[in-house]
Amino acid sequence: MAGRMPEQEPQEQGGVSELASFGEELRREREIRGISLKEIADATKISKRFLEALERNDHRTLPAPVFTRGFVREYARYVGLNAEEMVNRYNFASAKDDRIEKPPQVEKYSQTPPRDISPKPARKRGIPPVYARVDRNLIAALFIAVLLAGVAYWAVQYRRAEQDVPTETTPTPVTPNAVIPAPLVPPKPVTDDSTLRLAVEVVENAWVVLEADGKTIVNGEMVRGERRTFEANDAFRFRNIGNAAGLRLTLNGATVPPLGADGEVIRNRVFDRDVLKTIRAEPADPQTQS
Repeated sequence: MAGRMPEQEPQEQGGVSELASFGEELRREREIRGISLKEIADATKISKRFLEALERNDHRTLPAPVFTRGFVREYARYVGLNAEEMVNRYNFASAKDDRIEKPPQVEKYSQTPPRDISPKPARKRGIPPVYARVDRNLIAALFIAVLLAGVAYWAVQYRRAEQDVPTETTPTPVTPNAVIPAPLVPPKPVTDDSTLRLAVEVVENAWVVLEADGKTIVNGEMVRGERRTFEANDAFRFRNIGNAAGLRLTLNGATVPPLGADGEVIRNRVFDRDVLKTIRAEPADPQTQS
């Protein structure tokens, strides 16, 4: 027993130290380039836990050797090392470690001399995969440029369409003074008084609120030259006339005397059958008939 222990201990220590130095070298190369494990994990999609185990030589955490070799290859590519050389070095180092499953054939390469790890000028970081090198800001800028170009094109087309539309000729407005009302023809006398008929001729603009049997039939401005006839069963009621001299009224063929002076406002003027009898009984005013 005393003779076997010295033979096994150097071999085990040598294998472990060789593999441990491999993981330590990976860590140093990464730190020299200022690359974090998270950055490698995000770019290669390898779990950060596996990357840490690779640098610590923690083979209980690492998966099967075939997957670990893939981790070594992606790790080396990202930090800018020779990927195949690092995989071969891992195979050589792991061949002496009894804890790792051996590949079918392992070629022993002479260990390369230790690398110079003294501080060096900042070097360009390793080239990440294609999908990791895409600049999202550039994509956003291109999208905004295309959007602005589309808006500009739409604005130009819209402006051209407006220019192609023929301008409409504005009609010459007709002044109110040009309207010449036709002479008022007195309506024929109506002998049937079962329905009240009120004819309204507007000689000057007036604001009118008129009710027939309690329902509002006019509420607004009546314009000069306008002629309208209304019917009611019981009575008409002018709740408001803004210009009393602006209206000429005829009730069932009988001319109603002037309602008031120019600009005078009258309210609550009722025209029913009693008023009709009174109008017919009064002598006609020659000026009103003219």
